Amino acid sequence: MSENLDATTMKPEGKGAAVGGFILSLIGIIVPFNVIAVLMGSAVMSYIGLVLCLLSVVLCAMAMGKLKKTGGKRGLAIAGLIIGLVATVWSAMAVVSINDAIDARNKGVSDLQRELRNM
Repeated sequence: MSENLDATTMKPEGKGAAVGGFILSLIGIIVPFNVIAVLMGSAVMSYIGLVLCLLSVVLCAMAMGKLKKTGGKRGLAIAGLIIGLVATVWSAMAVVSINDAIDARNKGVSDLQRELRNM
């Protein structure tokens, strides 16, 4: 009887990873489109956002596996996984578009400098 009692009172593992993955996925949506980083011409923030999103997907997937084995509720892990996947696609698009914007800005600056020299 004590064996059944221990099996039913087992604490679900993976809640911390689910919360961490969920928070990382929310941060991963916001970080790539940091206006200050775009204006300064740095694509580093968009790469950081992409890494955070990938990390959130991994954490949430691991948390779902642990919670399934221990019988915990997986709602937060599922939400974090979905948001993380969407944020990963969003961040990948941000990396491409921010790099294109930086290249266009640099080309415009060099064209302006060339025109000013020719005056």
